[in-house]
Amino acid sequence: DFQCPTCGALEKAMGPTFASLAKSGDVKLVVHTLSFLDDNLKNDSSKRSANAVACASDAGTFLPYHAAVFAAQPAQEGAGYTDAQLTQFATEAGITGAALTTWQTCVDSGQHAQYVLDVQDNAGRAGVNSTPTVKLNGKDITRTLSTADALVAQVKAATK
Repeated sequence: DFQCPTCGALEKAMGPTFASLAKSGDVKLVVHTLSFLDDNLKNDSSKRSANAVACASDAGTFLPYHAAVFAAQPAQEGAGYTDAQLTQFATEAGITGAALTTWQTCVDSGQHAQYVLDVQDNAGRAGVNSTPTVKLNGKDITRTLSTADALVAQVKAATK
């Protein structure tokens, strides 16, 4: 959830390592963007930002957009994101020209709104009851992620 402070801390500490492992082909990185904090925080920023990152994925810039949103996570939990910020993140992620127009149409229409809801529902059914949750080959390794080196070591051990 883009409004989750602990998720933001994980992104800051491990995001570049996750991206590097995915880019090198060492892992198949699957990110399930959750939106449960909207109910707790009485706003819609989690759903809107999750829809926006799905639109960025359509443009081939999921990870850069994901990183931009977390890099600008408000210090005050629940402050959320403005529409202008969501658009700025798209620009920071490298979405320009016609692709930016397509992204904006996707965001404005809520094109992935049902997908966002489905991801949240499926996470609950899969037993994900805290965020962030990191799994490697289906095993929850969240509590063992003390450093980026620890993540890399676990990936190497799992892929021997």
